[in-house]
Parts: sequence; structure tokens; C-alpha cells
Amino acid sequence: MKRLAIAARRVEGLSGAVRLILAEAEAAVRDGWEVHVFSERLDEGVVRAAGAVPRRVPRWPWGSWLKRRAFAAAAGRMARGFDLVHGHGDLLDQDLLSLHNCVHAAREAATGAPLPASDAVGRLHALQLSGRRFRLLAANSRLMKDDAARRFGVPEELVEVVYPGYDARRFSAADRARLGPGLRAELGLPEDARIFGLVTSGDFEKRGLPAFLRAFAAVARAEPRARALVVGKEARPGRYLRLAGELGVSDRVLFRPPLAAVERFYHALDAYVHAARWEEFGMTVLEALACGVPAVVSAGTGAAELLAGPARELVLPEPSPEALCAAMLRLAREPGLRERLGAAGPGLAAPHTLEAHGRRVASLYERLRKK
Repeated sequence: MKRLAIAARRVEGLSGAVRLILAEAEAAVRDGWEVHVFSERLDEGVVRAAGAVPRRVPRWPWGSWLKRRAFAAAAGRMARGFDLVHGHGDLLDQDLLSLHNCVHAAREAATGAPLPASDAVGRLHALQLSGRRFRLLAANSRLMKDDAARRFGVPEELVEVVYPGYDARRFSAADRARLGPGLRAELGLPEDARIFGLVTSGDFEKRGLPAFLRAFAAVARAEPRARALVVGKEARPGRYLRLAGELGVSDRVLFRPPLAAVERFYHALDAYVHAARWEEFGMTVLEALACGVPAVVSAGTGAAELLAGPARELVLPEPSPEALCAAMLRLAREPGLRERLGAAGPGLAAPHTLEAHGRRVASLYERLRKK
């Protein structure tokens, strides 16, 4: 039987990367692969449920760089002898390399400064990409593909764009009428409120929360019914709470931690706003579209590549507070626009399910095996 090794330091929790890894494992198992998943932080139950074999990698306790190099060395040794090795950004050598972030580009966009040379993730990515420590790179957007070419000289023929996928069983516009009003009531939001949301697993700075708050403050001055909902986990949220206070909108912005059933938040929104200056993909944009929520997105977000037709009306060249405010005010004041863009979203999202992502990656496994 053909044997596949998938390696990532973390395969536990609710992150989008974990869901993608499990979808890839399931698709490979269906195609007749014996799949082993190597990780140091491992939910063995979900791996077995995907039909794969969980393989725990010893965990080095000290230092970010040493931890990463130790995992790369240990997982690399354990994966020897497999027909194919798929690394999710944590190995030095693999057949297929999937990167979930471009830390150099993201840092430059968020702060205007280069990534420190000591950054452990940046050092590992530089070794992988500059040294061509892969046979094929799976980039999750053309944005990522272009950055790999420009920054590290990765040839175009070594890169395939493979968009991430969403769980169509959870994120569905058909659930909007059932789930939205209940969550609004739980949050204490007026029935006639116009709710703008930003949802993220974390890293408020990267996702443009300061620009979002400044834009919302301007919207709130013009639209008394406007409210904002910010969902995410942040190690130091105090600066964002203070900013909301300084802008005079503390009583109109709700901060909430992520839920396992995060889809409920989307259904409570009138519009989703993704204010990142640069993001490799932006899974929450895809989830919002699937839920029938109109989205304001910057052109520097990979998920903007999926938007076509009317949905491109609110793709912003630059997510400045002024541009965000103008787009948000249009959505607040034009119910026809909200309805039109919301109705377009599910069709744009539909080709990009988790199952479709898994099948696409499985086709790359077969392509690499035959080379």
C-alpha cells in the first residue's frame, strides 16, 4: 500500500489549518493511501476519525527556534521510508510543502518594518523556500505564490495555488434566519441594529482591528443603529479596548472570545469587515460568504481572489479607515446592496469546501507519486 506522512507541529484545537490537515488525510485515505499524521501536539481521536494513524513526535521544551528545529529533525526521521511526505510548514525536507502564512510579508504590511532576522518561523521559511526543500509548494492564494516568487525566487512551475476550504455543514446561509436572531438576543443587541463584525482566531493587529474600530467610530456617528462585534482571542486586548474608549464607541462595540460554534456569530451580522492590509488567505471571509453575509475585504487578502461580479464592489485597494467607513456606510444605508451581495456569497464559496480542498491536495499526491 502507498504510504503518506503528513507532518505539522500542532494537530489539535479548532484552527483552520487543523481542519485542512484532517480533510487532506480523509481524501488520501479514500484514495487508498495509508496515512500517518506526525505532530507533537496531537488530538489522536480526530486523526483516527479521519482514518489516519496518529504519530506523536517528542516535544523539545525550550526556545522557539530550537523547538522548531527539533521537531523538523525528529519528524523527518520518523517519516523516512514513506512514499510521500507532506509538511505543513514545520519540516525542512518534504515532497509537498503547504505554508499557512507568509510571516515576512504580513509583518511588513502590519508594522511597516521588516521581520526580525531572529524570528523562528521566518528563519525556517527562509530555509525551506530559499533552499528549495520541497518538490512542490502548495500556496493558499496567488498573493502567497507571488510573495514566494518575489522574496525567495521560487519558480512558478514549483507552485500550485490550492485555496483552503470551509465546512459546508456548519457555514450555510440556510441557517441564517434560524440562528441569527437568537444570538442577537443573547448579546443584547437591538433587533434593528446594523451589526458590523470582525471574526478571527487571533492576532487583531494583522487583521486590521485598529482600522476597523476607527472606521466604525465614523460610521457610528452617522448611523445611530450601528453596532460592532469583534470575535477573537488576543493575548493583550487592553490596547484595543482603550482605543474603542478613546474613539467614544465602547458602548457600541462588543468583544467576544471565539466559540466552537463560531458560525452563530456570522449569522448575527449585517456585514463582515476584513481590514487586513495583507493576509495569505483569510478563512473568515470564505465562511462569511458561505453564511450569506456581505463582505468588505481588502485587495491584500488572498480570499479576495474568490470574489467576482457584484461582490467585487466592496474589495478595497487599501483598507484605510476612510475607505472602510465609506463601504460600511453603503451597506448600512442600502438594503438592496446588502441583499444582493449576501445572496451572491454562497455561490462564490460553494466550490471551496473542505472536501474540495482535500480532493485537490490528493490529486497533488498522485501527481508527485508518479514523477
